[in-house]
Amino acid sequence: MIYCISDIHGCYDDFMDLLEQIKFDMSNDTIYILGDMIDRGDKPVDCINYIMNTRNVYFINGNHEQMMLDYYNKGDDLWFYNGNEETLQQLTCLHESQFDRIFSFISEAPYYKTVEVNEKQYFLSHAGLCVSVPFESQKERDLVWSREDFYEYKALENYTCIFGHTPTPYLRDSLNCAVWFDTNHYDKICIDCGCVYGGALAAIRLDDGKIFYVKSRNEQIYRQKWKIEDFSVPEGFFTQFTQEEENIKE
Repeated sequence: MIYCISDIHGCYDDFMDLLEQIKFDMSNDTIYILGDMIDRGDKPVDCINYIMNTRNVYFINGNHEQMMLDYYNKGDDLWFYNGNEETLQQLTCLHESQFDRIFSFISEAPYYKTVEVNEKQYFLSHAGLCVSVPFESQKERDLVWSREDFYEYKALENYTCIFGHTPTPYLRDSLNCAVWFDTNHYDKICIDCGCVYGGALAAIRLDDGKIFYVKSRNEQIYRQKWKIEDFSVPEGFFTQFTQEEENIKE
């Protein structure tokens, strides 16, 4: 089975809960992590180490990893305004060889991936892409920072784009943090359900479209009161996907 998860943001315990929920088998399953494994949450290095060291778990860079790289490579301080405190502190405490291994892993991670599952094409990136330029002209910034200029317009022909970056309640302007489906263009799915802000961590299984959630352990800390109000794929979104709802692991 092939899964996508995004925006773990240091929420390692929620991540482990979700892997238990999907019954992840590293010998037979594949997971794509669509960026932002670090920052804001309390266990970013645990997240990095698991993703870096676990068979069949593949990482795609997000804007938080890009900010980290820009800080160490260029001295850019934007990272300091985006919840880097715990990540920086934990990285600073590592042995030099451990830090170098992590830095190389993130530096070498791709910014997008295309996969085919059951004869359907998927484009995986952290934030989407810039729809106004040809694909071959995409810049790394487009792949990790895009927002309205991506999700409000039609994207790639013949691909379904799976992305994170923007928590789904902001796409709906509601408290519903369930996975978001673009029912205007039927070509995008956002799986950032705002775990670190008190929402949920989600996984979508590309083989059949089933969605799995764990409610955030940070719910009481952030007091967002986000709810998971819709579990199913909208009717007609993908004919090969089932409409079965998944239980939430509280």
